[in-house]
Amino acid sequence: MNFTSPIRGTNGSLVSLSLIWPLRLFMGLTFVYAGLQHITDPSYFDASKSGYIGHLITQYAIGSPIRDFLLGTVAPNAVMFGWTVAMGEILVGIATLSGFLFRIAAAAGLVLNFTFFLSATWNAFPFYFGSDIVFVMCWLTLLLTGPQVGQSIDGILANRFHSLGWLVTKPPVRLTVVAAEPPKLTEVKVPLAKRANLYPKQVYEVNKAFDRIKQQFVWHRETVTILEFVRAFIISLGVDRTDTPRLLHGIETLVYRKGVEAV
Repeated sequence: MNFTSPIRGTNGSLVSLSLIWPLRLFMGLTFVYAGLQHITDPSYFDASKSGYIGHLITQYAIGSPIRDFLLGTVAPNAVMFGWTVAMGEILVGIATLSGFLFRIAAAAGLVLNFTFFLSATWNAFPFYFGSDIVFVMCWLTLLLTGPQVGQSIDGILANRFHSLGWLVTKPPVRLTVVAAEPPKLTEVKVPLAKRANLYPKQVYEVNKAFDRIKQQFVWHRETVTILEFVRAFIISLGVDRTDTPRLLHGIETLVYRKGVEAV
């Protein structure tokens, strides 16, 4: 998949700009902002406040397909899970922006938002009213594309360590197809017979024979044209006097047979 577009830099050279950058910036900044908001929110870790993470988890568990996990595992350890989610969001956002372990960060973001979809926004109806399912698709796109070479820390690591090539999406290899040169045509020369001298009588016989043949095919212009070419060829090439009757007889037989078949 090629998600790059060439642009011209300040020095006139072409630079490959990843078209995935808008999505990459949005997801990275959004996760950094979400993590910082959770950490700086005084009510997020305060059990006496309505915004406490434990209270939110209890509300999210209502109707959720992972209700048992939320109430049995997450709720009793709400503060720990709250810090884990907040720090995870910040790390995922920074990794997405810098391109460091980009695919791992995208996979972590996908799992995190899918968990939010099954809990926080599971009861949103229609489903597209909840943002988490949209974020899941965004993370999936980033996971499949990966960071472009030269636009991420992963690209630098992949260039130095070939075993880490899976971290990045390498640019497609462009094949240049060179048109094959047309074969050179060699001129074929037809040698003239050494004794090819047509006497006037022979020329007369050739013309008479071709006129007789042409009378049978006056209606067929293409055949008449071909006969004229053959007539000119025989006269210009010349044949031995002993070969002339045999050649003319062969042409007459061939033409008559073709004419009968056509009829």
